[in-house]
Amino acid sequence: MKPNEQFQLLELWERARSGEISEAEQAHLNALIRDDAEARALLAKAALMDAEMRHADESFFAEPAEQSKNAAAQPTMRPWYWHAVTAAAAAVVALGGVWMMDDAPKPVATLAKARACKWGNSALPTLEGAQLTPGTLELLEGMATLKFASGAEVTLEAPVSMEVVSNMECRVKKGTVVADVPPQAKGFTIHTPETKVVDWGTRFGVSASEDGKCMVHVIEGLVEVQRDGEKGSKELRAGQRVDYGNFLATAVNPDADRDDQPESGRWLPDTIRDLGDGWQAVTTAYGEGRDSWIQSNNSIKVTGHESFLRVKHTTYDLKLDRKAYMAFDLSRFRGKPIEDAEFEIQLEPSELGFASLVPDATFAVYALTDESQDAWNEETLRWNSAPAHDDAEEHRITAVAGQAKRVGQFIVPQGTTRGAYSVKSPELLEVLRADTNGLVTLIICRETNEMTRNGLAHAFASKESSRNAPPTLRVKVAK
Repeated sequence: MKPNEQFQLLELWERARSGEISEAEQAHLNALIRDDAEARALLAKAALMDAEMRHADESFFAEPAEQSKNAAAQPTMRPWYWHAVTAAAAAVVALGGVWMMDDAPKPVATLAKARACKWGNSALPTLEGAQLTPGTLELLEGMATLKFASGAEVTLEAPVSMEVVSNMECRVKKGTVVADVPPQAKGFTIHTPETKVVDWGTRFGVSASEDGKCMVHVIEGLVEVQRDGEKGSKELRAGQRVDYGNFLATAVNPDADRDDQPESGRWLPDTIRDLGDGWQAVTTAYGEGRDSWIQSNNSIKVTGHESFLRVKHTTYDLKLDRKAYMAFDLSRFRGKPIEDAEFEIQLEPSELGFASLVPDATFAVYALTDESQDAWNEETLRWNSAPAHDDAEEHRITAVAGQAKRVGQFIVPQGTTRGAYSVKSPELLEVLRADTNGLVTLIICRETNEMTRNGLAHAFASKESSRNAPPTLRVKVAK
């Protein structure tokens, strides 16, 4: 430190000891003691000198009477004096520590669980078990659970940005969370940009976007919802929800107005791509390719032009099962020996249901072997008329035996909302080699049930998606 800086520091210290220091000056002194080792050393030395000047006198430095006259005649400090001086120095250094502890925010929550997490610009620690003070967390991938000091648990389902406010309060800036609030934490509050949700001992989910859209869905118990610009509040009980700003419709079909955009957000392949070394890639956007999905509730009109393919299995509501169908045009491979093959599909974030209510999910992939059913139409595909499907209970999660063959599976970990998943197997290769009509239809079923109502409906990119690659079949042909 420069001489003038040392003088200013000592002056601040003296003002603090006399009680004449201002709030701004004390904050500055706190920062110096916290961050500058040289400043701490200088104040410790000053404390020693001050103690010596306050307590030194002739008798103090005099040799004790019982000391031998033959001993060296030099001043000797009494042991208690050293304790006093040391204590004074320690007190000065510790003084900054006390100030810092008073100023530092105290933890209000713990990052109890973190699964397959990829974090963004978070102001808080992101290691599992970390103590969290007020601040912001941004979760890009995966799922994380926060245990608040009040007892409330909030599960973040990526992608989500959330601010920890206190042990009884948090703020969802964008994304989805599920709160589980025990009786001792009644009154726990979740804010969104324009909505306030007060819990009265329950389990509920909140989805929000930065533009103010918000959906609140009560799984168990009771919540009170207050909306900016509206008088009073609404009470929601188990199974009820409120949707502000048509949030659900926007989440279900985010590409509704994509035709008004001057250009696509990505390249949409419509030809077979040469990947080298004999590998070629064909998507559902090529030739006679197509993709769509079916739902056990026939009142839901699926057009086949959605940007996603929904897949779900649940025993809690028989109208919510879904399967995905994809047809690939193989005409370019006719007459060519196929040596290998791999199917790939892109998982996308879904705003239907809550990811924390579905465990690791197993998806089975079937290939249609009855070629007479390959001519299905994506606009008219329905639950009661889909290929290799009927109303039998077992066929909610499988395809009809004798009409389709299981060619593989993939597993989506709980809380995962993005990523590429693939199937590469001898069974898939066998089906492609046996093809005679230049088309192959693949069917995806989720075998895993949800743990309770309102579990996630997984979404995969279709050929209409403007954010991700469509379902892709990579085929290796002999050179």
